[in-house]
Amino acid sequence: MTLRCKTQLFLGVILLSVLLILDILFTNFLITSAEQTDRERMTRDLSRTSVTLNGEVRTLSAIAGNWAYSDKAWDYMTGLNPDYPNIYLNRAVLTEIGVSSLIFIDNDFNVKFARDYSAPDDSSTPESEVAAIFSNQGEDIFKNLPVDGTSGIVMKGEEPIFFAVKHIRRSDKGGDQAGYLIATMALSPKMIHKITSGLHFTFAVEPVPQNDKGRELPNMILNTDPRNSFTTGRLLVRDHAGSPAFWISGISQNVDIKSAERELQILFSILAIAALFVVFLFGFFMKHQITNRMKRLQHEIEAIRDEASDARSITIDRKRDEIASIQRTLNDFMAFFDFKQGEKNKADDITISVYKRFAEAGRRLCMKTLEDIATAFSPGDEKFRAALVRGAAKARDFARENGFEEEDLIYIYLGALFSRMGMLSLPFSIRTKTSPLTPAELREYRKYPIKSKDFMEAIELLRPASALPYAWNENWDGTGFPQGLSGSAIPIQARIFAIADAWNEMTRPWPGRRIPSEDEVIERLRAQAGTRLDPQLVEKFIAFLKQQKY
Repeated sequence: MTLRCKTQLFLGVILLSVLLILDILFTNFLITSAEQTDRERMTRDLSRTSVTLNGEVRTLSAIAGNWAYSDKAWDYMTGLNPDYPNIYLNRAVLTEIGVSSLIFIDNDFNVKFARDYSAPDDSSTPESEVAAIFSNQGEDIFKNLPVDGTSGIVMKGEEPIFFAVKHIRRSDKGGDQAGYLIATMALSPKMIHKITSGLHFTFAVEPVPQNDKGRELPNMILNTDPRNSFTTGRLLVRDHAGSPAFWISGISQNVDIKSAERELQILFSILAIAALFVVFLFGFFMKHQITNRMKRLQHEIEAIRDEASDARSITIDRKRDEIASIQRTLNDFMAFFDFKQGEKNKADDITISVYKRFAEAGRRLCMKTLEDIATAFSPGDEKFRAALVRGAAKARDFARENGFEEEDLIYIYLGALFSRMGMLSLPFSIRTKTSPLTPAELREYRKYPIKSKDFMEAIELLRPASALPYAWNENWDGTGFPQGLSGSAIPIQARIFAIADAWNEMTRPWPGRRIPSEDEVIERLRAQAGTRLDPQLVEKFIAFLKQQKY
């Protein structure tokens, strides 16, 4: 993957990750805000319901005050106007405004008049409502009654009852008290519907269980469940004594944010597409401003490295950026390198020349030393030992004609020089005997190639050349020694030296004998071909001799 692709991938991942995080944050913010709005709306609606209920209590108190602070009501309680209830307490009016009952009580706490004004479907009665009021505080409610009376809420079983208690006085509130007036109003389904229609909010009344009234209860409980689309809440309402009376339980539809979420997702999808487009534009910019220039720089450097270009310089762009700086630096480096390389080549030429001279001198010295060692430790007279070098040189030259490497030629030459080294291990009587050897002596004589091999393998420098002294006495027809090898099983170095040694024996100077002619030598070599010598190599050697002009 190229640097441009990696950069594009990294940029794309970063941009999409940022957009994803922003999408999550904005979505969470939207959900949290909607939830907070739902909770605030529920809190507001519950509070408005509580205020409305308290307003109903105050309305009832005001209605009760109109009847209690009345000259006619005072005359009725003192016996001066006995027809007062039939004339002035209109049932239709009181039922319409929601009054459940009116109860007149004298100063001795005896009920003088009680009438039910509730709707036909309301099962509440004045007696049950008075019983509910008195069951809470009894006659203490009258003894401790403030001048302006009192009002509040009591529970009649599981039904909340609004009540108001007033002193019955004259309209100017002067004179003696003539008794007490109790007005009640039931929180009926009709009233709940009336309040709900005014608030656009649905609620229900749940009495506080008796065992919960002694506990510390929260004033409000809200529940927003994200799994559904409704918010529920409960507001605690206390009676006039401060004890928990009932819960106002409300439910409202949550704010619908699905469309907003959908629009938000569409917006972030558009932003994601825009981010990918930005990544594409960035890649296009990178390709034309960086990648193409870097590829051209790479190709120019490779051409210089592979010497495919005559120009040893880099094209410098007309820009002021890092790539142009690299191009100038490379040009300066190559110019400095060429200068140093020229100086180094001059020094190397001198060094190589000196090294070649020393190496050649060292090789000649080493070979001369080995030649001296080989001739000094080989058996025979002075002329025979001198001929060893001649035969080894002929074997090396013939091997070179047959395509051997220079290193192999050295080991062929060394193997030929030390080919008879093992004879030093033979008894002197065998080495100097001129008559035929006995079978025992012959067996001992045929062991000397093994001794030659052991001697050469003991010296690391001569070890690679040990195969030639060990096998050069093997015959092509398998009658040789020490192993009786035949044909191509005989190492080729040994077969080459066997031919060169035969030629050397035929042509080396010998006291008192005539040197044979070229044709005689060729005839003798061919006579040994197929028995002692490799016939193919013999023919090649003859051609080699003719090429060398014998």
